[in-house]
Amino acid sequence: MASLPSLSIWIFGWIFLFVGLTSLIVLIVYSKYGREVSVRLSVISIVVTSIFLGFAFHFLLLSWGL
Repeated sequence: MASLPSLSIWIFGWIFLFVGLTSLIVLIVYSKYGREVSVRLSVISIVVTSIFLGFAFHFLLLSWGL
């Protein structure tokens, strides 16, 4: 019998996915069109993107039973 995935994990997975993709887009746009290259903003964006996308994939895989 297949159990239903936890709704909160599924919701957090999608929220983290959208936040991670948004921060990735901000990083890409900033590095392409930014006038001044800020290492601090780039590092913060990379860290935030990787954390949120990692948690998003983890939560979505958990909710799918993988």
